[in-house]
Amino acid sequence: MKIIKGGVTAPKGFLAGSTSCGIKKSGKTDLALLFSTTPCVTAGTFTTNRVKSGSVVLSIERLKKGSAQAVFVNSGNANCCVGKKEIKDAREITSLAARKLNLKNDSILIASTGIIGRPLPVNKIKNGIKGLIQNLSKSNGTSFAKAIMTTDTVHKEIAVEINIKGKVVKVAGAVKGAGMICPNMATMLAFFTTDAVIEKEALKQAFKESVYDSFNKITIDGDMSTNDSAIIFANSMAGNSVIKKNTRDYAIFLDAIKFVAKELSRKIVLDGEGATRFIEIIVKDAKTENMAGSIARHIANSNLVKTMIAGGDPNWGRIAASAGASGVKINSGRMDIYFGRVLVMKNGAGVNVSRMLLLDIFRKKEIKIVVDLKSGKYTDRIWTCDFTEEYVKINSEYEA
Repeated sequence: MKIIKGGVTAPKGFLAGSTSCGIKKSGKTDLALLFSTTPCVTAGTFTTNRVKSGSVVLSIERLKKGSAQAVFVNSGNANCCVGKKEIKDAREITSLAARKLNLKNDSILIASTGIIGRPLPVNKIKNGIKGLIQNLSKSNGTSFAKAIMTTDTVHKEIAVEINIKGKVVKVAGAVKGAGMICPNMATMLAFFTTDAVIEKEALKQAFKESVYDSFNKITIDGDMSTNDSAIIFANSMAGNSVIKKNTRDYAIFLDAIKFVAKELSRKIVLDGEGATRFIEIIVKDAKTENMAGSIARHIANSNLVKTMIAGGDPNWGRIAASAGASGVKINSGRMDIYFGRVLVMKNGAGVNVSRMLLLDIFRKKEIKIVVDLKSGKYTDRIWTCDFTEEYVKINSEYEA
């Protein structure tokens, strides 16, 4: 596997465009379009929030057939909590874009991100669509990644190439997300492209596994968005033999898509709103994977833990307390805690260790915390970040 340039347009047959229609007061690009020159096998996962954007509802409906050819994205407005108008507006916008692209209406998906409770400025968006489509280009992968941003401070993209029986296959992705990032998706839009020839069910399974192992295992603030969408397009232009489930080719493809998803999820955490540190929480030797995951999530979402790390205070007691408050039945007398490789609690009791050594660990930009339950064989991990004053500032003044 080799990392390459180009973002979501690196695979054959994909074009992207971006423009500004005035949704964002800053004047930055706020419309984006990702388009394949040929129809695609498509799969997606979406927010589990009971309150969903009309854009999400429409895309879920259209993805039932497992194929699409484009996705339209607007940033700065969530198209959520404005009533029946949400889906009506989403249909109107995608209908116009479909006509301009000579596609059927149900071949184009839609994603929105931004402020909740404001109607989409449909006329502004419709006026921007012509220029957006004219801007479609193989060289606009990065422009696409920038146009979907809201509170992100950097754009997030990656592309790789692999070899499937002598054929070069490319897999790429772009995401936006910096806050309201919680396991089981996030305030996150993620778009993947590949030119692989792959069966519909194989793509669906590979994407599900990849999302579970990446975006579903990060958290910034424990809050879940109304707009989370992760979508993959496979247009078969690589010309490889068909990838089927439970084959060597499938394993190679799965490794690639998992790598792309993990790298993108890592970029989200590193760009967490106001974040200064990347934190990995590992819970090991639990009785079940669910138990390990529940404890890791509880620790990762603890404001006491996150502010402790922001302040550089190696207070391992907060880790122990959070693990115990997770609702998972554990034997505290067997629990060990490590900061990096340094043991700070053994069998439920503190260990005599140099505070200067621990302070040095907490000055690093990346911190690993391990909780060993010594009660089973299952392990899980969550990536998160610290909780700073800047996070409060960003979210108390949020304006697209």
